Amino acid sequence: MGRRRPWSPGRIVAVYVVLSLAWAGLTGLLVQRLFGDPRYQELVRTANRAAFVVLSSLLLYALIRRSESEVRRFGAELRSAFDNMADGLLLVDSEMRVVDANRAAVELLGTASKKDLLGPIEDWAKRFALRYPDASPVPFERYATRRALAGEAVVPYEGIMRRADGRELFVSISAAPLAGMGLAVTVIRDISAARRLEEVRDEFLATAAHELKTPLAVIKAYAQLVERRAPADAQPLAAIERQVDRLDRLVQHLLDTSRLHLEGEARRERLDLGVLAREVVDRARRGAPRHTFTVEAPAPVMVSVDRARLARVVAGLLDNSVRFSPAGGPVAVRVEVDTGEAVLSVTDHGVGIPREQQARVFERYYHAHGGGADDSAGIGLTLEVSRAIVERHGGRMTFESVAGQGSTFFVHLPLAAGA
Repeated sequence: MGRRRPWSPGRIVAVYVVLSLAWAGLTGLLVQRLFGDPRYQELVRTANRAAFVVLSSLLLYALIRRSESEVRRFGAELRSAFDNMADGLLLVDSEMRVVDANRAAVELLGTASKKDLLGPIEDWAKRFALRYPDASPVPFERYATRRALAGEAVVPYEGIMRRADGRELFVSISAAPLAGMGLAVTVIRDISAARRLEEVRDEFLATAAHELKTPLAVIKAYAQLVERRAPADAQPLAAIERQVDRLDRLVQHLLDTSRLHLEGEARRERLDLGVLAREVVDRARRGAPRHTFTVEAPAPVMVSVDRARLARVVAGLLDNSVRFSPAGGPVAVRVEVDTGEAVLSVTDHGVGIPREQQARVFERYYHAHGGGADDSAGIGLTLEVSRAIVERHGGRMTFESVAGQGSTFFVHLPLAAGA
C-alpha cells in the first residue's frame, strides 16, 4: 500500500537532539573564527540562541505535524480495513464491553447500526442467543473474547446465533488479543451455507448407509450357509465374510458421523462411568476372542452424559485397539478421577502410531495406517466422531502412543454435579 509508519516520539526526540548538537557545535566554531572581539561574540551568541529557539520550535512543529498526519492516515487505513473485512468484527475492551463493530457485523446480525452492538459482551450474547450447535448456551467462561483477553489460546468454535429479525445463523467464532492495548478482536464468520451443505451430505450418507446394511447382511448369511454345505470352500468364503464385516464396519462409521450431525441435543443421565465401561467391554469380548480385556474401576465415577453416545465412544476405542493389535493381546480399560475430572483410558499393545502422524489422528477421514494390505484400516471417522461427542459433553480427548509398542487413548469428562 506504500504506507509509511508514523514517527514515534523517540524518533522525533532523537532527530531533535542530533540537530541541536550539530547547530550548537557548528555555530560555536563559526563565531570564534569570524568574530575576534569578545563583545561581538557575546552578541552573536545571544542572537544564535534566539534563532535556535525559533528554528527548533519550527522544526518540532513540523515533525509533530508530520507525525500527526501519518497517524491520521494510518488510522484511516486501519479503519477502512476494519470496516471492509468480509467477516463480522467486534472490538472488545478489558472490561468485556463491545466498543466498536464493523459494517459486516451490523449486516450479519441484522441491526440498524453498530450502536446496537455496543455494550457488555454478556448482554450482547444473550440478545443474539449465542449457543452451541446442540442448542446449549455458551457459558461466559468459554467466550472466545474472555479467553483471548485472559491470555489463553483460542481455538475457533462453531455456534448458533439469532439475528435481529429472528433468523438463525450458524457461525464460527474466534478471537485474538491486540498486544499492549487491552483490547481483543472477535471474528464472527457466517458458515450457514457450509453447514447446510454438510447436513445434506450427512442425510445422504445416512440414507446410503442404511440401504447398504441389508444387502451386506444377506451376502454374509449366504456365505455362511455355503460354507456349512461346502467345507472345502471354507477359505475363500471366510475371506468374503471378512470383507463383508469390513464393509459393515465402514457403513457403521458413516452412520455414526451422519447421526452425530443430525441428532439433536444429547439426552443426558447421571451414571457410573465404570459400569458403562464394563457393559461395553462385555459386548466387545464376544467379537474379539484373541484379546484379553480388563476393566479397572476402583470406585464409582459419576458423570452426566448421553449413555448411547458415550457407549459409542468407548466401543470405538475398543474396536481400534482390537483392529490395531492383530496378534491379539491385552486391552486394558481404566476409569478414575484425576485432577477433578473423570478419566477413562483404553490401552493396547499393538502397532502404535508413528510420531510424524500423531498430529493428524483426530482429523476426519485420516487414518495413520491406511493403505496397508490388512483389513484394519477404516475411513478415518471413529476418532473424529468420538472427539466431537466428548467435546459436546464438555470434555476432551488425548492420547499417548509409541510406534510398535501400542497406544493409550484418554477420555476426560466433567464430573456430575455433587460427585
